[in-house]
Amino acid sequence: MRTINALMDFLDNSVTSYHAIDNMKKKLLTEGFVELSEKEVWHLKKGGNYFVIRNHSSLIAFQVPKCEMSAIKGWHVYAAHSDSPAFKIKENPEIAKEDAYISVNTEKYGHMILSTWFDRPLTIAGRVCVEDEETIATHLIRLKDNICMIPSLAIHMNREINNGATFSLQNDMLPLLSIMCQQERKESAKGMLNKMLIKALEETTGKNYCTQDILSYDLYVENCEKAVLAGAQDEFIMAPRYDDLACVFAGLSGIIVGKPDSYINVLAIFDNEEVGSLTRQGADSTFLRDTLENITDVLGADKIMFRRWNANSFMLSADNGHACHPNQGGKADPTNRPYLNQGVVLKYHGGQQYATDACSAAYVKNLCRKNNIPLQSYANHSDIPGGRTLGNLAMAQISMTAADIGLPQLAMHSAYETAGTKDIGYLIRLTEQFFSE
Repeated sequence: MRTINALMDFLDNSVTSYHAIDNMKKKLLTEGFVELSEKEVWHLKKGGNYFVIRNHSSLIAFQVPKCEMSAIKGWHVYAAHSDSPAFKIKENPEIAKEDAYISVNTEKYGHMILSTWFDRPLTIAGRVCVEDEETIATHLIRLKDNICMIPSLAIHMNREINNGATFSLQNDMLPLLSIMCQQERKESAKGMLNKMLIKALEETTGKNYCTQDILSYDLYVENCEKAVLAGAQDEFIMAPRYDDLACVFAGLSGIIVGKPDSYINVLAIFDNEEVGSLTRQGADSTFLRDTLENITDVLGADKIMFRRWNANSFMLSADNGHACHPNQGGKADPTNRPYLNQGVVLKYHGGQQYATDACSAAYVKNLCRKNNIPLQSYANHSDIPGGRTLGNLAMAQISMTAADIGLPQLAMHSAYETAGTKDIGYLIRLTEQFFSE
């Protein structure tokens, strides 16, 4: 129960990728990890624990074994992603409507089930860049819960809503923020969000800012509902952003407990998986390669040793998979049908959208078998193309044997997803054993 409560707290407090990485940073510092900067020269010790952050939303933590450099065999990499589908707020966001309302101009970030975002309590969160004594400072922001919502159109005005509906992102999905002041009307809408941001900044930093100090921001409209246990026996967990923050949580738990012997343990958490990973902090960036090269250089290994390490390494790419649906079983593969609370999912794809092959699958199966960890197989229904994840993208930057795994869940990319309470424990055990090999 302690693990589930810790997971729920992590999900509740990680409303954006920036907050997720900040929460990871705090936990790692508490556990004795040392923060490094890509802008500085690194100094590493045998048995040392370290982490580095890129652009506030991606993090790589690693553990150096106590053995001599010549005895190091390679890398054990566990990768997941910090982002989830949401609505990103545009510049000049306030839109006055009907001479009464103030809505927020947004655009879709990632592929989401749009209908699940209606009539939910939403918050606004992300990061804000401000001018601070002739420098640019970046601060995390989370406005109050329930600050906005996306109201549905009443069924009386759309009798066909339950027969299937399409939604316009620009017209139907804009969050409602406030009501305009009676006297000022449209003028009261201008700059409302910036005023809220200034107030929040002053409360968190203790400094006085004006709206002109705000230079830019990355802000998202996010579901602020709390994670809950559900089901007749609390066998389910329901939460926003379970994909993929649950895998992030498992990796963080594993690297803290894991004790490296002759492999360098690496926890790689990338941003922007939901939009293709083509950013400087995404899985298709140089972040992982740069970090591994930095470690190699500081430890005194040459390029030949670096290539040997890579060839003898393994990556677990952790991103959730689809559990067989109770009402839509025909959407699942006929013979590979994962269920909630029955184990970690090992993911296969004939078109290599997942990195798993026979050799990497054998490694994962053997690791689970030795440690009595339940494991299930996942494959797409052959008539229904699935999504891709970060494993192969990261392998394009630095190649090693890899397998795609994850947690089985329902309602992936819903504003509020459902999973099994037992499976997170299985994945944590897998990561702990992986990082202790």
